Amino acid sequence: MSGARLRALISTIEPIDGGVPTMTRCITQLLEELDIEPVYAWYAPWSQHPALSVPLYAVASGRRPGALDQRAYGNHEAHALGSWLPELEFTHYLPRRAWRDRIASCQLHLSVTGNPLCALPYARLGLPFLAWVATPWEADRANRVRGFSLPRRLLDRGLNGPVLRRLERQVLRAPEGRILALSQYTADALGQVAGHPMAGVLLMPVDSTTFSPDPAAVVPWRIGFAGRYGDPRKNIELLLDSVELLHRQGAPVELHLAGEKDLTLLQPRLRQRGIEPLVRCHPPLEPGRLAQLLRSLDLFVIPSHQEGLCIAALEAMACGVPVVSTRCGGPEQFVLEGLTGQLVDADPQALAVAIAAIAADRPQRQRLAHGAHQWVSDHASTAAARATFSRQLKATWPHVAIPQMEAN
Repeated sequence: MSGARLRALISTIEPIDGGVPTMTRCITQLLEELDIEPVYAWYAPWSQHPALSVPLYAVASGRRPGALDQRAYGNHEAHALGSWLPELEFTHYLPRRAWRDRIASCQLHLSVTGNPLCALPYARLGLPFLAWVATPWEADRANRVRGFSLPRRLLDRGLNGPVLRRLERQVLRAPEGRILALSQYTADALGQVAGHPMAGVLLMPVDSTTFSPDPAAVVPWRIGFAGRYGDPRKNIELLLDSVELLHRQGAPVELHLAGEKDLTLLQPRLRQRGIEPLVRCHPPLEPGRLAQLLRSLDLFVIPSHQEGLCIAALEAMACGVPVVSTRCGGPEQFVLEGLTGQLVDADPQALAVAIAAIAADRPQRQRLAHGAHQWVSDHASTAAARATFSRQLKATWPHVAIPQMEAN
């Protein structure tokens, strides 16, 4: 292998829209700058790829889990892997033969993930690994579990939940593993589970060439949110209730939402509230179009129950947009009272009051816009991410010749 290009396997999730694929694209870029070849592997969700996994009813048939080889993230090698008994979530990332073969083909082993469990194959095999984690396992799925059927909730309570908690601790306590958190909130929460501090925090860097202010584009009283707002964690009902309150009070509010392919998802709820003409839904937007939308916002509003960070909020701040957010974890690191925005309780009236207070006070809005842009420049730059990532790679693999990352 002397002189050969290093290969890094990234254990992640299927590349759909959302925060984890955005994180994965970031790590891909950083690896490419180091001339390290990224390779991807993920559990292929049973609901989307039923032929790749073997559920309980098919075990006796002799069928075996399959794999789908493809290209992803700029035409790099990628592998979607099935599992045995996909009904049991803890089977998804157990290091069976397909995982071991992909792991053996690479010298470096990384995980980019919503919760720590994507790093499980490395931890179980006792390998050095570097994982970038957005949120603890429990917080990542708490709201989804409430929507499970009764039999699935019972299975989760009696088997899946206890096993997954144990496996999360195994990943976080792996002697050869290093965990980078997406936010200080995530680092603190993971540290409580692990019983020791994480290796550090890697904030999602924001591309300042794409996300930049344009004060002339701002539309007063236009508020927005970008993310998979169909996810129960996003608590989009709270934001809709606040818009209804503002509308009834005579405020000229309009709401833009981006992030769901089904643009009719909210229509019944909008009609019920009488705010259908005030809300425009956009599909997931590529960075240039998202930046254009964000620049037009007066405020970016986070109504979530829980966020590991909320990457889109940082992108909005880079565009000079203040943020109003519930106290939901990650955003509490960058939504700073009187500097970048305002934090509120998860209450429609409180959220509506905060929105109105800033939108109706143009000098205050201008001060917060400047503070938001400055905070991202100071704390979420690409240069800072390069330095952190390079340092953590070398700490994880001190005996591997990691190429030098250029400072630019």
